[in-house]
Amino acid sequence: MDNDKINHYKNLLLKQKEQHAHVIHDMKKFDMGENDKYSADELSNYDNHPGELGTQVFELEQNMALQVNEEYNIQEINDALQRIEDGSYGKCAFCGKEIDEERLEVIPYARFCIDCEKEKEIDMELLKYNRPIEEKVVDAPFGRKYLNRQEDDEYEGIDQLNDVIKYGSASTPQDMGGYHDYEDYYTNEIDKQGIVDHMDQISNEEYKSQLPD
Repeated sequence: MDNDKINHYKNLLLKQKEQHAHVIHDMKKFDMGENDKYSADELSNYDNHPGELGTQVFELEQNMALQVNEEYNIQEINDALQRIEDGSYGKCAFCGKEIDEERLEVIPYARFCIDCEKEKEIDMELLKYNRPIEEKVVDAPFGRKYLNRQEDDEYEGIDQLNDVIKYGSASTPQDMGGYHDYEDYYTNEIDKQGIVDHMDQISNEEYKSQLPD
């Protein structure tokens, strides 16, 4: 790439950098994306509609995302300017081929040629059938055993749930036909609730009966 073209793209980069910097300056000037602007000015939000608070949070997050995007673009432009200095500007960072001039006219800070850019794009059709990689290592209460029905002695998700439900739930025994008391309703059908070891099944009376007189 000759010097005239290099200078042309350098001017494009500097112009875009100035535009992005101007946007960030205006956002900070009008406190867009700043937490202080959306901080509560009342002692309590009890009398406010939740929708109003949700709108404020949404606007704050949106403006913060826009500001981060502008800062990211400036960083990309700075990297492109650095590539001009070291002589690697206009070459694909992956395959090393020349990036089309038409692409540089639109995105002067482009790192990859159009072919390599397409190869690194995520196929959303395939992505929706994939499960998160975290599920391979995550354990109870979020994993497979959260409400499993296998008979074992582990204190797992179903035991935790039953212990919590004892303090109340949306469905109480009087709402479920056939149950007359809480002990009958909250008894685990499979696992011995609260028993994680065979020693836990020994009652005080059984223990005392084994002691010498």
